[in-house]
Formats: sequence, structure tokens, C-alpha cells
Amino acid sequence: MARPRNEDKRNGILAAATALIAEQGLGAATSEIAKKAGVPHGSVFTYFETKAELLNVLYLELTTELTDTVTAVMSIEDDTRAQFHRLWTGWTQWGVINPSKRRVQAQLNVSDQVSEQSRKSAYDYAEPVFELIRRASARGALRNAPIDFVGALVEALVVATTDSIIRDPERADEYSEAGFEAAWQALS
Repeated sequence: MARPRNEDKRNGILAAATALIAEQGLGAATSEIAKKAGVPHGSVFTYFETKAELLNVLYLELTTELTDTVTAVMSIEDDTRAQFHRLWTGWTQWGVINPSKRRVQAQLNVSDQVSEQSRKSAYDYAEPVFELIRRASARGALRNAPIDFVGALVEALVVATTDSIIRDPERADEYSEAGFEAAWQALS
């Protein structure tokens, strides 16, 4: 009889994978992930059939966490610019607070290990974010551009802003506002 799965062990494996991938890249060995999680190597495959499945689950979890963070601060009572500002602030703050998660998400965003199904699930979950970006860009130069392209441009500006804040935290507000204004001008 198979042992019941333990949510704490599963989460420990995901946390260990996040830490090691942030340090070593996507080539981090599952044996090292298991060791860091404090579980036998075979336990990784009890919770995730393959390393690719582990990476896909991690991608979805990180995307869900980020989406939940930014949508929690968006207010439907605000106008589009104010909503986008809240989105921007939440997104950059998440990246500053979670540098390892941010690095891992960036790697997974460009990895061929992440399936199209996982990407579609993540995009579907993040639809409120994409809808806001669509509204923000409805009248600008990017109005006819595909939303995934526009979203990638916004993400690139978020990454540049977040990196600057991490390198020079004393100027965090300045970088955040300058990045927001650049993104807003690019959209509107």
C-alpha cells in the first residue's frame, strides 16, 4: 500500500527546488533537491513523477503566488492608471521580497521544460492582470499588439525596476516611480 502524501513534504520539496534552482539553475539535481528538503531522493518522485513535472508545478505555484499578490492590491474602484500603479507596485515588491522565487520564475518563463498546458493554465489564472494591461494599452501604440508581447514588455520593465531596487534600495521609490511611468507611457 502506497504511503499517503504529506503536504508539508511536497511544499518542502518545492521550497528546496526554488532555492537550488535560484542558485544553480534548472540543472539542479533532484538528489540535491531531496537532500535540501530533508527527504529521501525517491520521495521527490513520489510527489512529482518526473523532474519536468516538478518544474511545471513550481512554475504554476510561483505564477499563482505572484498573480494572487498583485490582484489582491488591485482595486476595481480605481481608474485604469491607478489600478496599473497598484499592479506595478505589488509586482515589483513581490520581486524584491522574493528574489529567489523571481529568479526561478524568470528561468521557468523561458524554459522548454514548461509545457504549453502549464503556460495556458498560468495565463488563464493571470487573466485579470492581462485584462488590466489590455485596458491600459487600448489607446496606445501597442493597442494592436498581441497581449503576450505587451505583457512581456511590461514584465521586462518590472524586472529592470526590481533589479535596480535590489541593487540600490535607498532609491527604491525613485526607481519604482520611474519604472511605472516608463511602463505607463509605453502602454498609453
